[in-house]
Amino acid sequence: MIKELGIVVEKDQDSIWVETAVKSTCKTCAAKSNCGTSAVAEAFAGKSVINKVANSLNAQVGDQVEIGIPEESLIQGAFWIYLMPIFSALIFCLVTQYWLTEFMEINEGLVILSTFLGGYLGFVVARKKLSSSPSDKYLPQLLSIRPEIIPVKPVDS
Repeated sequence: MIKELGIVVEKDQDSIWVETAVKSTCKTCAAKSNCGTSAVAEAFAGKSVINKVANSLNAQVGDQVEIGIPEESLIQGAFWIYLMPIFSALIFCLVTQYWLTEFMEINEGLVILSTFLGGYLGFVVARKKLSSSPSDKYLPQLLSIRPEIIPVKPVDS
């Protein structure tokens, strides 16, 4: 389970909106000066994201909560959204370039067109697959409500 702490900023009957901070470990990395990812991370530093979560624990506005998403869901979603279109584009490209040339004359433009068609069809397949999945599989879940921390001052004796 990938977990994140956040603050409830809004509540309705059965949902809450949880604000979480975008975090990056780029500031502590030794290779940050040679990495393009650190430049992107700096652009988003200090930003926050608001997620809609089912309010299964009756959290209130202002509560600090822990939300999470199963790793399996994240990996499956990433596969379908990112890799499926790439794989299908690659398969269409290779089939057009190496198999269809035995039956007809293929030029570079047709290979490029079939690659784009394969990528598009990969997105369509991914969208159908993800929309047919249970609706809450890829959504964050409310895991716990954190107790409010009350600062305690030492008493001088």
